[in-house]
Amino acid sequence: MNLPGTPDASPAHRPPGHAVPLDLRRTPDADAVRAALDTSQHDGERRFLVVDDAARLVAHQLLYEQLHSYGPARVVCLAVATPGERVLRRPLSLRPPAAGVLWVLDPHTGGDPDGLRPLLQLLAQPEVFDAVLHTLAGVVHGVAVPSVRVVEHDLSDEARTRAWKEALGALAGQETAGGGPGESVPPELAVLLDDSLPEAVAGHRWLEPSRPAAARRRACDDALDAARAGHRHTRGPAGMFGAGARRTDLPGRLAGLGDALERYRDTVAGAFADADGVRLTQEQRARLLERGIVLPDLPAVSRTRVVPALRDLTEHLLDQPLPLRSAAARLAALSDRSAPSGSAARLARLDELCDPAYLRHLAAPPPFRAGGTPATAALLALVPAFVAGLWPGPGWFLGPATGVAGAALAALMWRHRPNRSPDGRHDGGGSTRVTARLLGGLAGGVIGAVAGSTLPSPPSWAGAAAAALALVAAVVLAVRDWTRSVDAWWRATDAEYAERVVGDVDRLLAETAVHDWLLADARRHCADGARAAALLLRSLAATADGYGEGDGPAVPAPAPRGAGAGTAPRQAPPAEAEGGAELWEWDTWSDSSAADGWYDAAPSGPSGHPGPAGFGAPADAPYGPHDDRDGGFGDPYAPDGDPYGTTGPDAPYDVPAPPYGSAGHPYGSADPGDPSGPRHIGPAYEAVPDPSRDPFDEDWPPLGAVEDPPWLERERGDGGPDLVDTLVADLASGTRRLLAPCWARIERDPARAGRTPLDGPMRDLLDEVRGRLLRDAATSPPPHDPHPGRRPDATRMTGVAPDRVTELLAPGGDAESTVPLCGPQHRRLLSADPLAVRRVRFAPEAFRRGAAEPDGPHRPDRPYAVRAEYADDVVWTPTGRHAGVLGLVPLRGDAVRMVREATPGEEGEPA
Repeated sequence: MNLPGTPDASPAHRPPGHAVPLDLRRTPDADAVRAALDTSQHDGERRFLVVDDAARLVAHQLLYEQLHSYGPARVVCLAVATPGERVLRRPLSLRPPAAGVLWVLDPHTGGDPDGLRPLLQLLAQPEVFDAVLHTLAGVVHGVAVPSVRVVEHDLSDEARTRAWKEALGALAGQETAGGGPGESVPPELAVLLDDSLPEAVAGHRWLEPSRPAAARRRACDDALDAARAGHRHTRGPAGMFGAGARRTDLPGRLAGLGDALERYRDTVAGAFADADGVRLTQEQRARLLERGIVLPDLPAVSRTRVVPALRDLTEHLLDQPLPLRSAAARLAALSDRSAPSGSAARLARLDELCDPAYLRHLAAPPPFRAGGTPATAALLALVPAFVAGLWPGPGWFLGPATGVAGAALAALMWRHRPNRSPDGRHDGGGSTRVTARLLGGLAGGVIGAVAGSTLPSPPSWAGAAAAALALVAAVVLAVRDWTRSVDAWWRATDAEYAERVVGDVDRLLAETAVHDWLLADARRHCADGARAAALLLRSLAATADGYGEGDGPAVPAPAPRGAGAGTAPRQAPPAEAEGGAELWEWDTWSDSSAADGWYDAAPSGPSGHPGPAGFGAPADAPYGPHDDRDGGFGDPYAPDGDPYGTTGPDAPYDVPAPPYGSAGHPYGSADPGDPSGPRHIGPAYEAVPDPSRDPFDEDWPPLGAVEDPPWLERERGDGGPDLVDTLVADLASGTRRLLAPCWARIERDPARAGRTPLDGPMRDLLDEVRGRLLRDAATSPPPHDPHPGRRPDATRMTGVAPDRVTELLAPGGDAESTVPLCGPQHRRLLSADPLAVRRVRFAPEAFRRGAAEPDGPHRPDRPYAVRAEYADDVVWTPTGRHAGVLGLVPLRGDAVRMVREATPGEEGEPA
């Protein structure tokens, strides 16, 4: 059977829906029908799943007709029979193809009115509902007896609780101190954090040439050029021997350089003080222009791009996934670094760059020293004098004369020293070692003369050449010493550093103009927005902690139905059914009335006593507490995780939720003392009921139920390797959606946005994720998941091998036996042709994801790497944890009678 909605390709995400439940056994009145009609359905189709007593179908004909009062509707009715019924009277309003009837003759439900819940969960899914109704349309009279075999894949109680606690802990995280905003800051925010300059201001002239600031900036350059020129004139022979070098006044030029730097620094400092503040006003901009500072426009870094960049950063942190508190710590660090401190705060940095001590150093030139140490100076004078004294005879005069000439050159250095102004205003002092040179020269000349007298007399021309050479050497050495000493003194003045000072001040002025003036508004907006986002994340983390510690509902374990709800074992049908009725198979079915004990069968109640109480009690019989708002089935998302009901996670997503704090909101009244307010919690886009209000908590399973239905096989796992990570990813994704409306508030008013109460919506999100964990071990993707096909399969979520599901849904799985919901005494009502049985096979899409792996190649590292193949007629449901086969057994023609109108006087007679 190829039905719409069962394609062979990988499934696209479909939001879970449900057929509207209506229990006419408990609420057989028009109000219940009206409530069912008012329930919206997400796909526009009107589906109603009705549970009624088989004996009252005709009496409720008007109620069935009212289901079509809003337009075409599809109805599947579960008619629960009593043991004594042998004929089903079907009203005309339940005729196919718009309606179909499943006649439940199961004696096992006699003492458990809610024992049909697993079957109702299956039929409430639109895909299964449509497949069953489509199949019933091909059955005689549109009536069949269901025959079921279902496998349930779920988590054990401990695994579910453990996974939920781990997911909450990973979501909230721990408090962290210090750290920075990380390396994933968007470019729109990165420019606000450091002192880098945007490309938009590259080459911009910050100083107006005709204004005072530019003039003082040029004065610095001129003063530095003048000092460099004086240094060039002073060094070398011209500076040592020329008279013009003395008039250069190099110390005065250095003092003028210091004054120029100080005036430029004062101009910049005044601008910093004038334009101080968290936002540059028009008046401040005008004063800056008067000083000569021109500010450009930077539309690329305006505040309008800050909040979108903050949102991208926050969502990126949550996608990693990073715990909420860790993400909040990074946003807080971002807030601290981006907060503007005002341009006045950069005055200290300005003083570091243009140090007043350096300016005083320029005004006080260092000492000038030439000749090195006294011994070095004496040696430099001794050697030329010694050479000159080697000439026998004249050497006695030339040797000492050469020494005196060296001392005279040292005296000339002292007179022309570069650290002394011509007028004497600046004089750094120093030493040229005149005395040491004189003594060394005299001693060298005498020693040379003595040596020349004792040694053999050289030719006269050699002595003359030696004397001339000595005199030239003395002059050259003096000039060399002067040049080196002048260069050393120039370096000691550190005048070249002034160029760096001017460049650093220019850079600081540009950085201040960009970050403290032009970007002040954007930086303040970024700091406030990041702080607001951090506060919201911390509040969400606190809510998650409180939810796990007891402020919110704890994760309840599925209510076990007797001993059959243990961990992991697959339950085989028991050898004997409750009440003494033995199980039977189609191959042992005899058509003999005598053989099947038809005439001898006596109806029995739930405890083995005869009477009709075992099947289908009257509509006003006490079936346990229930809530009329859901049509009589109660809240299907009970702590046992059974997915069913109009307010559960399968509810349509377009149902608007009342405002938080109102009486109609799932949290109930905003008054904490109001005990009557319901506490049905769900996310902003989907309502999930509170398990604490589930009417089946006390009555299902009933005390008399000691085991699961024989057609239900439960398999429990301890959780797969992807369970916790998937839960954390779902919570992070939901947190992003929960924060989505807050960004507009942060854009408008970050201070108020940081105090936005998100406790209720966060609990809604936690309940939604927890509801899917209870419903199907979170194998179904959450609403609005952009990549549902990437979700792990059921095996990696539950840790249960899919072998049993593969057997049921394999192409050759038609031979799998099912359990008919009737007793041996009802065989005679069924069709004698076993081949007439129709089958509907169904499974959640989580099994198909694991089999087909549509988003990537086959992964052999998976613990269950068998590539399963399923039949083409399998009905795939978007949610759920049940997979199996639902057989529809036709009835004999005389077992169903069509009644066109109700008998007068019966309940529900048409008016």
